[in-house]
Amino acid sequence: MDERINPFKKAGIILVVIGILDIGFMAYCISNNMSYSSSFNIFSIIAGIFLIRGGVKTARTVRWLSVFFATAFIGVLLATPITTPLGLLATQIKLSPVTTIGTYLFSIAFVAFLVWVYLQLSSVQSLELISQAGYNVGKPKSAFIAAVVLLAAFGGLMSALMNGESAERAKSLAKEQLGSKFNYKISSITTSGNSGSAIVTAYNSIEIRNVQVQW
Repeated sequence: MDERINPFKKAGIILVVIGILDIGFMAYCISNNMSYSSSFNIFSIIAGIFLIRGGVKTARTVRWLSVFFATAFIGVLLATPITTPLGLLATQIKLSPVTTIGTYLFSIAFVAFLVWVYLQLSSVQSLELISQAGYNVGKPKSAFIAAVVLLAAFGGLMSALMNGESAERAKSLAKEQLGSKFNYKISSITTSGNSGSAIVTAYNSIEIRNVQVQW
């Protein structure tokens, strides 16, 4: 496609740059024994290259995915006061303000980036090319619906796991180890029949600990 009439190029270039930066950051984390993993970088680079080359099918797919992931991230951010007790959040900010606040700022920036990609691929020129290829150019409502359904299903499943009988048992086992000076929250849990294991986050106003328990 002629560069002068490729309305996908700008989004493609930014996706490639973001993907390369993400790979660089992942390499930095690995070299410094920091925990980090991402499957976004490879997808971002490949999608970006196809957009730079004027890939209409790629533009349609990325446009749909940008709405899906933006909705999902917004849902997760809005659910933070529910999934993370305010006392735990306050202690996280007190102990690691840069990391904690930085994580939320990064999430907000990522949502803004996804919205920008969507707008770039929803310009008059972009939609014209997508339409000429025989694709629907309406707002991708299915992406929004899919994200909401996924969030609701995941939220229901996590609520059942984190507040069920096994979760209470895990909290009791953690409390036996650390006592009543902490509040307890399930961070992860796995069950199989009458047995299971969990990581319980114990916290108060000055300290956070992660305790692994089994039964």
